[in-house]
Amino acid sequence: MVNPYSMKWRCLPHGCYTCMPTLLATVGWLATLTEDGCNYAIVEGAIVTEVTTNPSMPFLEVGMNQYREASLNDNDTWEIDYNQLCKYYNEDVVNIDGVWKFSKIMSFLALVFAGAAVLLIWFSSCFIFSPNTWKWVGCELLTATVFKLLSYSWLATSMCRDNSCSISYGAKADIVACVTWFISGVLVLLRYPMPKAANNNASTANESTNTDATPSEPSAIEMPDIT
Repeated sequence: MVNPYSMKWRCLPHGCYTCMPTLLATVGWLATLTEDGCNYAIVEGAIVTEVTTNPSMPFLEVGMNQYREASLNDNDTWEIDYNQLCKYYNEDVVNIDGVWKFSKIMSFLALVFAGAAVLLIWFSSCFIFSPNTWKWVGCELLTATVFKLLSYSWLATSMCRDNSCSISYGAKADIVACVTWFISGVLVLLRYPMPKAANNNASTANESTNTDATPSEPSAIEMPDIT
């Protein structure tokens, strides 16, 4: 009997079921990569003047590492010019408290777990996964979701407690990531798509007529069972 976990490389060995969680996980990963580091939220209040020394500026677009100042357009209204470069915080002015540091760590861990899961799940389109390896991918995606949700604790930092914060593009992109990673992880854990048997009729016939032939080295790359 052929061991299904030692079959050679082929396209979609688990069938088309793997396409949906793979695409969803990838969409979430790409959503997080579209953030530029200073577009997580919009902050209004006294902190704006303290950071920019411009009392007329009404708001800032801020992130976990940098911020972007608003600018006046031709209609004399304040808006965010995304051609402007992000600026680093002056820690003598901005209080990078424990909640801030915690949310940064959670965001980083979410990217690590999600990136590993996305990379691994793409291999399911070429190689056969054991049930344990398949479940490992689902656990990574759900863990990344939890870490990303915990990163929203940034909205409880002293900057937002003492001022008014509203979510901007970065926080909305993280919502997309959380939703897609969660659905992808659930799809992975709910069902293990059994690998399809390859058509070995031709190879069996050749082996029967060449019993004395020396077997060649296998050209397949086996997917390790991560347990």
